[in-house]
Amino acid sequence: MLVTMMGHRRCLPKSCRPGQLARNGGALLGWMVLRAAAQAGTIVLLARTLSAQTYGEFVAVIAVAGFAVPLAGLGLSNMVLRNVARDPQAASWYLERAVTVWTRTLLPLAAAAIGIALLLIPKGLPVAAMAAAICGELLASSLTELAGRYRQAQHRHHAYGAINAGLPLLRLFALGLLISLTNRTDIASVLWTFTAASVVYALLLWQVVRTVASDVAEDATEAMPVRSGLPFSASALAMRLQGEFNKPVLAHAGFGLAGSYNIAQRAVDMASLPLQALQEALWPKLYAQANPLPQLRRTGAALLLMALAMGALVWLAAPLLPLLVGNAHEDAVRVLRMLAWLPLLQVGRSLLNFHAIHHGHMQHISWACLLGGGVSVCVVAALVPAYGMAGAVIASYIAETTMSLALLGFAMRASR
Repeated sequence: MLVTMMGHRRCLPKSCRPGQLARNGGALLGWMVLRAAAQAGTIVLLARTLSAQTYGEFVAVIAVAGFAVPLAGLGLSNMVLRNVARDPQAASWYLERAVTVWTRTLLPLAAAAIGIALLLIPKGLPVAAMAAAICGELLASSLTELAGRYRQAQHRHHAYGAINAGLPLLRLFALGLLISLTNRTDIASVLWTFTAASVVYALLLWQVVRTVASDVAEDATEAMPVRSGLPFSASALAMRLQGEFNKPVLAHAGFGLAGSYNIAQRAVDMASLPLQALQEALWPKLYAQANPLPQLRRTGAALLLMALAMGALVWLAAPLLPLLVGNAHEDAVRVLRMLAWLPLLQVGRSLLNFHAIHHGHMQHISWACLLGGGVSVCVVAALVPAYGMAGAVIASYIAETTMSLALLGFAMRASR
């Protein structure tokens, strides 16, 4: 998520040297590649060893769990990123406040996510294992986000990358042990193993976050009300709805469809890693500038060109996908080609987000994301039952375009 400086601050000397953005982006890219390799390994492992039905069941459960993750902590991890970058002396106070809100939101969100899963996912899955996996995903992913953003704000890019790579690596290790040592591939065993890995990683991160946050900070200069992170939660939730709501809906047509769509979607995510690395390295640098728009225009144009080139490469390489995941998911090739251009729209929307926040119009992001999320749910519900995976792809493009057009409209109205 994007936040910018509203006033002049002294930026960290090292972070503002020419070429530092590329070096930081390279460091983050290395960790992102490791993280993506673990995620890809998990996809390949499960897609090749589980039946199409079982893999689709797993994908549907984790997708529903993902709806709650952006709401844990009410988006204050993004405010930790901004405020610690602006006011590092009071870092522990900002982190302490975010951790407190995070702990208070976990239980109601877990209950809501389990209820949604019971409502959306077709019957027949083991309820206890499904509930445990949902709670594990909510706990581990949201805490990873909070701890990682704190390190990112300190310009500790290697720590930020390592925190984000650790969770999928541990999950891959645990699932690999399950399949190689016990040869158990039923959905209950997979979900319980996933849960165990998630809880172990959350316990490791909790020790780090709790120790740092327990220090007393004085004279915090940046406001951090509970509602300040809500625009970021809304944006993240809209992205989750756009990317994941189609899984439980596809599951009603066949769990195999949900699994194949997930494979294509994750392939696009992994191809986007260079773009993500550069953006994650760019945001802290922009936070530390009084007037970041000139650099945003230059770097934004380069990011859009990179997204266009990446889409072309994904489209050309799509037929190679069955070599990795097996012929049971051969229909993912067509979906991958259709999704290849979605990151171009996503990069453009991220730049529009930054423009809105720079001019103090954070509420525009909230409204655009809520609109996009609502449109995504409606279009998925309308198109997926009739058109299957193609309907899910169309819904993604419609939702992304809706959010971008809304941001453009808000910006034009504000300028008048």
